[in-house]
Amino acid sequence: MRRIWLLMPIAVLGLLCYSSAQTPKVDPQVKPATLVAPAKNASNKRLPETAEPIHFSAQRAADWLKRALTAEGRFVYGFQPALRVQLDGDNFASQAGAAFALARAARYFRDEGSAARARQSLVTLRDLETMTDPPNTPTATIRHVAAPPFAVNRLSSHGLMISAVHEFDAPAADLVAMADQLGNYLRQQQRPDGSLWVTVGTNLIKTSDDLDAHHAGWALHGIIRSHKTRPAEWKLDMLRKARTFYFAQWQANKNVATVCSHGPAYAEAFVQTKDPAFKDAVYAMNDWLVGLQYSDDGESARKHWAGGFPRVRDGKAEHAAPDIASAMPAESLAEACRVARCAGDLNRLRDYERALVRNLHFLMSLQYTSEKTKHFVDPFRPSVLGAFHASHQDGNIRIDYTQHALCAMVQYLDAVAE
Repeated sequence: MRRIWLLMPIAVLGLLCYSSAQTPKVDPQVKPATLVAPAKNASNKRLPETAEPIHFSAQRAADWLKRALTAEGRFVYGFQPALRVQLDGDNFASQAGAAFALARAARYFRDEGSAARARQSLVTLRDLETMTDPPNTPTATIRHVAAPPFAVNRLSSHGLMISAVHEFDAPAADLVAMADQLGNYLRQQQRPDGSLWVTVGTNLIKTSDDLDAHHAGWALHGIIRSHKTRPAEWKLDMLRKARTFYFAQWQANKNVATVCSHGPAYAEAFVQTKDPAFKDAVYAMNDWLVGLQYSDDGESARKHWAGGFPRVRDGKAEHAAPDIASAMPAESLAEACRVARCAGDLNRLRDYERALVRNLHFLMSLQYTSEKTKHFVDPFRPSVLGAFHASHQDGNIRIDYTQHALCAMVQYLDAVAE
């Protein structure tokens, strides 16, 4: 009996060693480099009860983006949680978009930690991935992405960078100067008919009308965001000429991609100028968008589609399960609410808000929460908690998935907060 008692500590020690050996090790390549404390609710704003879940969802998303920024100043682009391997495809636009979303969340939550990380990301992108024209000239007025335009779309990349800078309440002077230089480059890309194209020599870099218009929309959004703090008449002229061209193009070939980037640009232009032409474009685009939204048709097998949006091909909606792409319509709807509120159009405001809230609740079903991460080991949970995944069947994570959802949520919260 005494021998058994003597052997028990050895057995317990062996069991502990065995358990430790069975615990999966976390791949450091897909784990955010820095664990940070969640942001406190320092916004001091009262929210209606219906908005509280969206508030907490946005806060989780912002905290995840903070953790996803590495010590080198770049966000972990994306990874497969099931295999713990990184995804390929990291690009300038996604990095700039993540900085934009984090800066927007920092402003709303009054979180200096998020603001500092967003600034760090922008400085990294500026110093490592952009160049002035002429190169290395301190007094240069033009700046663009260093990568060739065949590799990086300079319209959307520059627009997102500019928007990120002007999301801060008081952006640093060096970042404002960078944004001005990027904006000057975009100004040069507008043609007499109002369209925007990146040129190489005499050749225009073209893909498809829908995609090219989508990239141009983010460029215009950056330009009009910069006009609020750095007013210049050429910026309004640029928006007016572009609206004439792209709105006519969209009417001839209606598509979601154009709405999602041009809607926010024209909404901001209307709020600043009260020009009814911008309002009319926002209304037309978002009225059409609302008509596409999936509703709860009572079919239990498809209830989880409610609030999402289908993809549209050749002007026709494809009847298929919605996914994280529905986050981009959410941004347009959030901006349409701003326009309707500013114009005093209560009927449209009601319709847009209902569609937006349904959409945001759909997106929340694609977010990793505490409940949905219980199957991961404890050290790995911070890598996914708060991020948005691709669909109900695809758990992969990318920073642009979280970017669009977070931007839409903060715009909604800004509007409903008292």
